[in-house]
Amino acid sequence: MSPPPPPTPDPKPLSSNVRSIISLALIAYLFGVWVLLSCPLGNEYMSELHKRIGGLYQATLGETLGLSVTGSPYYIHSGEPFNDDHLLELELTEGEGAGQTIHYNEIFAGGSQANQRMQSLAHYVAMQVRMGEDGEAAQFAKSLAAQTFRDSGANRGVFRVRRHTFQPMELAAGQSEDPNDPGYFEQVYSADVWLDRDGKVQVLKRDSLEHVAPAVESQP
Repeated sequence: MSPPPPPTPDPKPLSSNVRSIISLALIAYLFGVWVLLSCPLGNEYMSELHKRIGGLYQATLGETLGLSVTGSPYYIHSGEPFNDDHLLELELTEGEGAGQTIHYNEIFAGGSQANQRMQSLAHYVAMQVRMGEDGEAAQFAKSLAAQTFRDSGANRGVFRVRRHTFQPMELAAGQSEDPNDPGYFEQVYSADVWLDRDGKVQVLKRDSLEHVAPAVESQP
């Protein structure tokens, strides 16, 4: 009979210094996780502390595991119309790039300061329109169209401000399960924009059907 294998020696216990270092590292790690979870991730309500800790965890843990630490589909929402996302768009209808739609909210990376400023701009324009102040929307439409026309070579388009409503947790009959379904979008403002003979951008608001007087047939 072969002799029994020698017993495996018990691992040496960690020294008190090593245990203290591991404990401190674990406390710091759990504190960072608590700070991240204390605020909805990836939206405008994140403080500078949240953003810095989120960037640190994304660079260490997120890149290693292939996870998006700072990205989250959940947002604070109180049910007010201006808590919804508002989108600025320009559909090119004539010239180079005709048929293309420029989505200004998607130009910058999500969660970046530039993207947050664009979101704030879209909310501001929508608020002015709902207050009956179309002049602000026309000015923004003119400025954005002028830059887009220069970059694309187009000379006419349709500028729109749209509200993307949140999908309810419990869908009613006939509601789509796709949160990007057209039924979840509301048009707040729409205007034709074009370059005139002098190369200046002109803006003409498109009235909705309820604001347009019905056609009257001429009497013989």
